Order: sequence, then structure tokens, then C-alpha cells
Amino acid sequence: MRKHFFAIVCAAVLGAGALIDAQGGRVTRYQPPPSNLRFAESLRPNQKSGNTRVIGTVIDIRQIPVAKVKLQLRNLNTGAVEQEEMSNEEGEYAFAIDDAGTYVVEMVMVDGYVVALSNAGALSRFETMQTVIMLPGRWNPSSMQLMAPPNLSSYVGMSAVNTMTSTTIEMAVNQNIGVADSGEPVSP
Repeated sequence: MRKHFFAIVCAAVLGAGALIDAQGGRVTRYQPPPSNLRFAESLRPNQKSGNTRVIGTVIDIRQIPVAKVKLQLRNLNTGAVEQEEMSNEEGEYAFAIDDAGTYVVEMVMVDGYVVALSNAGALSRFETMQTVIMLPGRWNPSSMQLMAPPNLSSYVGMSAVNTMTSTTIEMAVNQNIGVADSGEPVSP
């Protein structure tokens, strides 16, 4: 009895869903979604599909997108530069890859000097890797140059010529900035 009841309920649910469209009252027939050929493509190792991608964005230290800069995709397995692209107006880029491997994206100047790198990653077929290239300074779009922040390493360590404190005191003396409240020394 249970088997017959279960079969009747299943037939009713399938029949109602396949024949009547609830919103428009139209009679429709169920159509399966189109078949996806990606599985069949993955079984053919000699066919290059281009479905493996590296995408990302170039930003400067202020988190502002860097537009129209030269980028290159380097295969870390071989060490060879496989592709070159330019970032778009939003600083975005995309590389379509035919072979699986480990890749990194490099931002390069016109003379070939590498300014910054993305995160590296290993890709298999049909995977997409999201990367970000963050420049170590501000990007000047008019001169197409990187404006590096001042080197703060000269303030760190005992071997530094100046320390942060001595530089601050020197600036205060040069600008005639006096002490507002000398306060009283406090013993520990």
C-alpha cells in the first residue's frame, strides 16, 4: 500500500509541475537544461580550452586603481613570460591560460623593470585565480611613475644617523615650537 501511495504522490507532483505554469496559467512541458560539455572537454588533454584564467586589479598604496600599465604573466615552472597585457581604466586585467601551472603577474615599466608582483598561485584546468598587485607607493598617472614614500628605515635601529625622536626635536627647534606644558617629572 505504501509503495502505491508513494508512486501516486510522485506522479501528481511531477505532473502538476510539468504541465501548469503557476504564474501565467500556461501549459508548459519540462525541458532539461542544455548539456554542459566541460566534462567532456576535460577528458581530452590535447585540446586547449582557455577556460583557466588569472584575473585581478592593480592598485597603489592609497587603494586607487592604476590604469593603462603594462603587465606580464610569468610561468613560475618555466620562468618564461607567457603573455603581456595592459590594465584597463579600472586597473583590471585578465589572462587566459592554456596550460595548468604556477603563475604570477608582474607590473613592469616600459624599460622592463618589474615594479610589483601579484600573489603567486598554482592553477589546474578550468580554475580562475584572483590576484591583486599593490604598488609600494603612489602612482602618478600623468608621468607614469611610482612615487615611493620616504625611506623610514633610516629612522630604525641604533646604526641610524637620525632617530625619529631626534628628527622631531630638530624640526620643532627649527620652527620655534615651544613646549606648551613642561609638566613635572614623574618617577616610576
